[in-house]
Amino acid sequence: MQDLNTLLLVTHVHMRLGPNGLQIDDQTAAGLRQWCRHFDRVSFYGILTQGPSTSAWVDTNEGILGQKLRLFGLPQGYGPAAMLRALPAVRRQFRSAIPQHSHLCFTLGTVLGDWPFVAALEAIRQKRRYSAWIDRVEPPIIRSRAAGSPLKRLAAELWLPPAQGLIRHALRQSAVALLQGGDTFEYYARSAPDPHCTYDIHTHADEQIDAASLAAKQARILSGAPLEIIYPGRATAMKGPFEWLETLQALHRADVPFRATWIGDGPDLPALLDKAKQLGLGGMVTFPGFEGRRNVLLDRLKAADLLLFCHKTPESARCLIEALVCGCPIVGYDSAYPRGLVAQHGGGRFTPQGDPKALAQAVLSLHRDRAALSALVGAAAQSGRLYTEDAVYAHRAELMQRA
Repeated sequence: MQDLNTLLLVTHVHMRLGPNGLQIDDQTAAGLRQWCRHFDRVSFYGILTQGPSTSAWVDTNEGILGQKLRLFGLPQGYGPAAMLRALPAVRRQFRSAIPQHSHLCFTLGTVLGDWPFVAALEAIRQKRRYSAWIDRVEPPIIRSRAAGSPLKRLAAELWLPPAQGLIRHALRQSAVALLQGGDTFEYYARSAPDPHCTYDIHTHADEQIDAASLAAKQARILSGAPLEIIYPGRATAMKGPFEWLETLQALHRADVPFRATWIGDGPDLPALLDKAKQLGLGGMVTFPGFEGRRNVLLDRLKAADLLLFCHKTPESARCLIEALVCGCPIVGYDSAYPRGLVAQHGGGRFTPQGDPKALAQAVLSLHRDRAALSALVGAAAQSGRLYTEDAVYAHRAELMQRA
């Protein structure tokens, strides 16, 4: 029997077993609190994981989560053998759960080890409406990860066409598609009967930069002080960390005074530190590592003059929205996602993909025209007011309730 307004949400999110039951990371918990506000009951399926993690884990047995949320941990299935072993039991779970919920939402990924895709197939078999949620464009990310291995590249090229065909099949059968950011929307919208561009953010109205802090930042910029440049994210190939350094090197050669900070850990961080020293940027660039304190990260963004990014793949990076909320312009490689974020009020400058020299030239022009940079800061803050957790989750909940 279906309850009046219940949600079955099947995802790739990791969860773990804690002392009080299953735990999820703090940002997923924030999202689930929102879903619990919009639905009478939420059943959330994720991937049960073990081992060390930098996530801030949260119990779910108290408050609104304890009242309305049920968590279910699925086995890891990222490999043909692992998926085939677990598939019969997982399908039985979905076969039983789907009729018990009035609304269904599945976060589609890459098919292999993709339990949301399996849930979508079961919903199709039961002739149920569902919403399909896609966070990012997977093929370029998979190709980027396989770039260093000819065998992995070959496997990716053999696997991606049929896998993407199956994902598009699930999209075509959906009632509503929630496509995160402009890049994802551009890539998948043609395959969905009712596509919508959505966003995922966990900032609140009281976290937006205040008028006094905004004015102080603009005054400092107009004074000609060294540029404060920031990037918060993992040091991985898809983030373009070495092109980020190339851009800074070009600025240094052009005698632009700046201080730059990359906040985050990741597999490329040691090599990034070495490269910064080789380029003579050791005194101008700092790498403080992972920062788990949200208030500290937002304060750093509020203090920065611009977020410099060199994303190599089409992704809907949350840090770009957080920067706008903090009155920090986003300056980096062009794609539909950042363009869409600032389409209404401005607050960004974008240059062609893979061209650090062009990106450095854009920053140089802002350095030379401090009035333009000050105006860009104001526009960024105005764009940031569009993005609050309450607003974006209300929008997505309304879309889910159509299915």
